[in-house]
Amino acid sequence: MSWEDSAPIERPCPCGTGQYVVIGRSDDWNRYEERWEMHCPSCKEKYGLYTYDYNRKGMVSTYHCWLPRSLLKALSVAAEELEEANKALSAYATAHFRERWNTHFIGKAKKAIWRELTEDGRHYPSLPTFYLHVRESSLELQLARYFDYRELPTVVRVLQLSASELHSRIEQVRELERMLEEKHSHARHQAFV
Repeated sequence: MSWEDSAPIERPCPCGTGQYVVIGRSDDWNRYEERWEMHCPSCKEKYGLYTYDYNRKGMVSTYHCWLPRSLLKALSVAAEELEEANKALSAYATAHFRERWNTHFIGKAKKAIWRELTEDGRHYPSLPTFYLHVRESSLELQLARYFDYRELPTVVRVLQLSASELHSRIEQVRELERMLEEKHSHARHQAFV
């Protein structure tokens, strides 16, 4: 099964003096992707390609557009700040709560641990999936994964850390996520297609 390129479509560039080309590609399994190439030398210096995925009626699609390079740089810096904050949060939680977390589950049956982690199955993973993960790695590794920043609210809930420093740090990371999403939304409104 090979990919086939469609005929290139020429479109005017952001400055209007040149053009960019969009080449569609598809295969026998109805997968489709696009390749965008800027051919205007002036716009090539000023603009970069910005892509993001969005969900449309249950199908993930990729949106392409041109953004000023300064805006792309600002998005990249904000994403790096968020990544660093996530790492710092995970390191803080591990240093301050990992031992208490492990001690909390000592002597408990796997099913009891699963119930506590998932609030009786209301959250991922299902019981069979939990057993599979424990079998494939170990219970210790499954408990350790909750120190990823996305899972830390479970640590706060299980250990009842309602007014803890960890909770406030989680909120700070969520605020950075919100700000990054606002920047992406702003960028999409300034996009040139």
